[in-house]
Amino acid sequence: MFLFLLLVFSFSTVQLQGQNEPKGAEHLKQLDSPGTEPRTVSTLQQVCSNDIHAVLREVSASVAGLKVGMEYLQKENVKQVAFSASLMASGGGDIGPFNAYTSLIFRNVVSNVGNAYNPNTGFFTAPVRGVYHFNYHIYGHGHPSHGSGAVLVKNGEYIFMAYEHQTTLGANSANTVTFLLEGGDVVYLLQRAHTRIFDDQLHYTTFSGLLLFPLLKQLKENQG
Repeated sequence: MFLFLLLVFSFSTVQLQGQNEPKGAEHLKQLDSPGTEPRTVSTLQQVCSNDIHAVLREVSASVAGLKVGMEYLQKENVKQVAFSASLMASGGGDIGPFNAYTSLIFRNVVSNVGNAYNPNTGFFTAPVRGVYHFNYHIYGHGHPSHGSGAVLVKNGEYIFMAYEHQTTLGANSANTVTFLLEGGDVVYLLQRAHTRIFDDQLHYTTFSGLLLFPLLKQLKENQG
């Protein structure tokens, strides 16, 4: 910002000099011309003052334009939101079963553009109002009594469930959702009660999401 203002000021000063020189020469010609009334010092000061104010207005307009440009770039950066993570950062094994729905924290973060996903809590927090897309895959070993599953949650509300029960081999389930989020909304996964979920270095169990596009607040009334 400082360098830009310095350049604008330097350019404006040169412009001011260029503007004043012809006017100064014109004044001198007028003073030398027969029948022309002499210009007073106060009159010349007023002319210069008007020119300075005009340049200052141009500088102010340039600064305002720069501010708008910076705000636009900041909004463009916010638009870049995406993450992908798997359940375990190291090792492997089963999680659960639990008697109640339990938070899943995906600690092995592959990407986290915009830092909207928190690997310490498992929460994704929407930075801006917009349409987001999420998908998750849950894997578990087959078991006679326990399936494998999780539910995607938005602000405490259950949205989509993924569940599979196999007595042998593996149990795979997945789900995906695209919906409108307000800035500050929180999305996360809960392991379904009485289920087992498996993950290891091959990353069987994953959670991903991204911002498809932001929406202006004034369009809120038009959304279902």
